[in-house]
Amino acid sequence: MIEFLTPGSFDKGGISRYTRYQISALRDVYGEEGVRVYSVLGPSHDDLETPVAIDWWSGGITLTHKLAFVGKTMTEAIRLRPRVVLAAHVNLSGLGGLLAKVIGARSVVNVYGMEVWSGLRRDAAWGLKWSDLVISDCHFTRDYIQGERLRSPAARTETLWDCVDTDRFSPGAPRREILHTYGIPDPDKHVNVLTLGRMTSEAAYKGYERLLKAFVIAASHSSSLRLVYAGSGNLVPELKRRAAAAGIAERVTFTGSIAEDHLADVYRASHVFSLVSHRALGSGEGIPLTPLEAAACGKPILVGNQDGSAEAVVEGSNGFILDPFDLQTHGERLLQLANDARLRQVMGDAARQRILEFHDYRIFRDRLAAMLSRFLA
Repeated sequence: MIEFLTPGSFDKGGISRYTRYQISALRDVYGEEGVRVYSVLGPSHDDLETPVAIDWWSGGITLTHKLAFVGKTMTEAIRLRPRVVLAAHVNLSGLGGLLAKVIGARSVVNVYGMEVWSGLRRDAAWGLKWSDLVISDCHFTRDYIQGERLRSPAARTETLWDCVDTDRFSPGAPRREILHTYGIPDPDKHVNVLTLGRMTSEAAYKGYERLLKAFVIAASHSSSLRLVYAGSGNLVPELKRRAAAAGIAERVTFTGSIAEDHLADVYRASHVFSLVSHRALGSGEGIPLTPLEAAACGKPILVGNQDGSAEAVVEGSNGFILDPFDLQTHGERLLQLANDARLRQVMGDAARQRILEFHDYRIFRDRLAAMLSRFLA
């Protein structure tokens, strides 16, 4: 049995999506009763529309909720005696490590990106150091952990790249009614550059403002280019103001939040996907999911070179890897792709093929099972 500890798997964030895939994969392999999932956060009004089976949640981050979470997970660990305690976030690794020691289980922890290099609490640093297995969603973060000596010499670190449901996210024409719903420019008449995510100040490192500047450079040389911001958040008013100040407001679309069952069509309505993040204290990615989903839909992707994002791209094959602050090159790549439909097609085909080879859900499931097999044989 596996006791799975998550900060929250109901929302639309990338970590929640990753843990959802893990929960599904583990239950595919070990059955519903073989995986017990406990969450700090509960459901809210802005969650993913697709359900996820959580066995119990405390429902908040107050001290009372946290103590309830600790009490519940400890009680269940002693009662059920799982062989693995998996902390889906490094901030839960201290608790996961403690539970594992108490019951004689193995401790496993997930790591992603900025939470590791932005300063760890003492309990998290202890839990990470003494875990039996660290699963990183990218090589970049795995190598960082090893370089910083945050793990015990006896532990293993493995990379488990994020995955995509390649049946759901696939190439094709978008439904016309979805274009109308979100006001997306007609892809038969324009070349749409898409970015998608939480448009919040906390996620500004994803490069939303820089993308607008790069787009201005490219758009001055191509009348067909359009920019689509898919998502909502407190950055949207400022992005709209800047687009208006640059004189391109009519060429920039803000869709607002995207319904889960419309995501594939929004990707299909684009010609290029851009998410060029930078890394700093409190900033940076593991390997973000949105470029992978766009690639699965057959779109070239542009990513940054400072974090795990670069692992999604083979330079010049399925997209381009960019210095986040080199806006001139970013704009030139947008223009290059806007002016060359053949290049977009070749890169899009390569993008889809790479997803099938390295990021399909079935590959993710089998790799995860293989990593845990020595503990659960």
